[in-house]
Amino acid sequence: MFVRNIIHRADHAQVLENPDLLAEVRQNIEAGDIYVFERVIEPSSLLALRNYLSQIGSNSLPNYQKIEPGCPNFHRINVWDPRSYVQACFHQFVFFPWNQDIFNLFELTKDVYAMRNSITGLPKEKFLGPTPEDGCTARIAFQFYPSGLGGMNKHRDPYDHHQLTVPTVTMSQKGTDFTSGGAYAENAAGERIYTDEISDIGDVVYFNSQIPHGVETIDQEQKVDWLSFRGRWMMLVAVNKLVDNSQIADAVDLEKLSLSNQQK
Repeated sequence: MFVRNIIHRADHAQVLENPDLLAEVRQNIEAGDIYVFERVIEPSSLLALRNYLSQIGSNSLPNYQKIEPGCPNFHRINVWDPRSYVQACFHQFVFFPWNQDIFNLFELTKDVYAMRNSITGLPKEKFLGPTPEDGCTARIAFQFYPSGLGGMNKHRDPYDHHQLTVPTVTMSQKGTDFTSGGAYAENAAGERIYTDEISDIGDVVYFNSQIPHGVETIDQEQKVDWLSFRGRWMMLVAVNKLVDNSQIADAVDLEKLSLSNQQK
C-alpha cells in the first residue's frame, strides 16, 4: 500500500453529513489517496495549545502512563527508546476522554473523530465515551519533534476493526517553525510525500494507516534545545488499543524490520 493521489477539500462538515461522499472518501483512502481537509480547526486554537503544552513541558516532570481504563493525562519524552514499537524522538502530550481538560479537546476534535470513525465504517461517537470499547479508547496525542533531533522511523500503523486511518492535525508551518525534514508518506516509487508541505496549520490529513510513513529528522544540522520548543508540532486524533489487548497487532517499524532481515 502506497500513496496514490493527493486530494484537497474545504468541505469537511459537508462530507461528514453525506453518505455518498463518505463512501467515496473511504474507497479512495483504501486505495492509497491522501486527503487534506483545509482549516478544520482554527489555527489560533492550535497556537494557544502549543503555548499551553510548552508551559507544561517546561515546568513539570515527564511521566509515562500505560493505556488502561482511568489512567491520567500525561506527557513523556521518548528519545529513540528501544522499548517502543516504533523508534522515535519526540515530546508527547496525551489526553483521554474520561479526563477533563481546559481546552475540552474531545469537543474540539469531535468532527475529526466522527470523520475518522465514519471512514472506518463505525458509529461517529465510537470509542469517545468514558469507558473503553472493544479493548480500545480514543486518545489525543500532541507530538513535538525538536529541531536537531526529532523524528520517527518509517512504519505502518495497525489496520483493524478500530481504524483505517489515523488523522493528523497540522500544527506547525514548514519554512517558519522548521525548515527541513518533517512528516512523510511514501508512494510506489519510494518517493517521500511531505505532508507538512501540502497542508497548513488547522488542516487535517487522512491516509491509509498501512502506507509506509514517518517523520524525517527535523532541522538535522541545528543544535538541540528541548526547552525552546523550536521544531515541529502535530496532533494525532487516534484510537489506541489498551495495554492488555492482544487482538490488535502493533505498529511495525519498517526500518528495524529491514535491519533485522539483513542480519539473518
